[in-house]
Amino acid sequence: MNANTKKIAEEYANQVWNGKDISAIDKLVHQDAVIHSLLGDYHGTKAMKEVVQAWLKGFPDLRVDNDIIIGENDLISIQWRANGVHKGEFKGIKPTGKSVAYSGVTVYRIKDGKIIEYWAYLDMQHLLSQIKLDRQHCSYTGD
Repeated sequence: MNANTKKIAEEYANQVWNGKDISAIDKLVHQDAVIHSLLGDYHGTKAMKEVVQAWLKGFPDLRVDNDIIIGENDLISIQWRANGVHKGEFKGIKPTGKSVAYSGVTVYRIKDGKIIEYWAYLDMQHLLSQIKLDRQHCSYTGD
């Protein structure tokens, strides 16, 4: 792992998730990148932006902290923790105002200074269980 490869992965995590800077995707992700997620495989920066925007719509105050960063050759793996409040619709679930905390791992393949491949792993069931409403039909109407 070279320092520049690690820096690109860290910069992506910080600028996109914590800085909410969607335009950083154009700078840090290759236009033909392959994104592997729990929902399927996507291609390109447009798809990456749509994925990020869906998360930020559901959790506009999302905060991600990197815990462990490991790299070898062109691969960087970051184990992270995230938390936020469910203030927007996410995966068809209306805002609940509930706090969420979850963790995962993202693996980045870096080529020519950009992310060319991206794998994201997290326990989606654990996350969704935190925002599912009980049998009561209430909804969050906060800001």
